[in-house]
Amino acid sequence: MTAKSSAKTATLAVAEGASALRVEVPADVSTEVLSDTSVRVSWSSIQDPMAFVVAWSVVGSGSWPETSVAGNARSLVAAGLRPGTQYVFRVQAQSEWSPEAGAETTGSALEAPTLAVVGILDRNAAVNVLTPAAAGQARVVEAQVKDTRTDSPWYSICDVPWNLPTMGLYDGSFGLKGLSTGATFAVRARVTANDVTSEWSAETRFTTTGTKGAKPSVSVVADSATYNSVRLAWRTSAKAPVRIFRWFRSTSPGSPFLPQQVAYSTELSGVFEDSGLTSGTDYWYTVEWARDSRTVSVSNPASVRTRG
Repeated sequence: MTAKSSAKTATLAVAEGASALRVEVPADVSTEVLSDTSVRVSWSSIQDPMAFVVAWSVVGSGSWPETSVAGNARSLVAAGLRPGTQYVFRVQAQSEWSPEAGAETTGSALEAPTLAVVGILDRNAAVNVLTPAAAGQARVVEAQVKDTRTDSPWYSICDVPWNLPTMGLYDGSFGLKGLSTGATFAVRARVTANDVTSEWSAETRFTTTGTKGAKPSVSVVADSATYNSVRLAWRTSAKAPVRIFRWFRSTSPGSPFLPQQVAYSTELSGVFEDSGLTSGTDYWYTVEWARDSRTVSVSNPASVRTRG
C-alpha cells in the first residue's frame, strides 16, 4: 500500500510542477499595416519565455504559417503578404495562443492586365490585352489613352466597359482610332472583378506611322479663361492652300463632343474663343482638320476650367 501511495503522489507532483512552469498567454495583441505586403504584430507579456511563436492566416483558409522570435521580443514584422488580403494573427508563448487580431493589407489583390500594341498604322492601332484569372464574377476592363507630346490627361477609349468571362485568363484586343499621324501615344488598362479593381497596368507607348506632311496632326493648347469664356490656340503642319477646322466641346472626356464652330484658314496656327459658358466648370475641346469634307486629323482633348 505504501509503494502504491508513493507512486501516486509522485505523479501528482510532476503535474503540479508542469502547471507552475507554464507562462501566461500573450496579451494585447495588435497589428499595424506597414505597406501593401507587410504588417507589424505586437503583444505584451509579464514573463520572458524561451521564445514566442507568431502565426498568421488568410481569413477562411485554415492554414497558419508560423515563425519564432526570442522570448524578450514584443513585436514581429510579417513580410511577403498578398496585397488587398485580410489576415488574422496570433501569438504563442509555450503552448498557449493569444486571441486573434485582424489586419487587412492595403493595395489590390487583383493583378493588372498586360498590354501589347500591334498593327500600328498612321491613325489607328490595335491593342492586345491579357487579363488576370478571376473566378465568381465577370471582369470589366477599362482602357485609357493619351498623347505624350503635350501635357494632356488620360481619357477613356471605350464607351461601354467589357464584360469578360468569369473563369481563367482572357486574351483579346481593342482598337484605337482617330489618332494623329507620326505621334507617340500611351495606353493603359485596369480590370475589376468581385468588387475589386486592379491598379492601372504599366504604360505601353507606341508611335503612329506616316509623316505630318501626309496626314497632318493638330495640337490644341489652352490659352486663357474668364468666368464665362475660354480661348484655345491651335497649330498644325498642314500644307494645303485651304484648311477646314471644326471645333468640338464636351463636359467630360468620356461624353460626346458636340460641334461648336467651323473655320477656314490658310494659316498654320490660330485661336478659337468659346463664350456663354458656366463659371467654375471644366470643359473639354478637340479640333479636327478636314479637307474636301473629309476628316484628315483629330487633336488630343484639351481641358480648360472657367474662373469662379
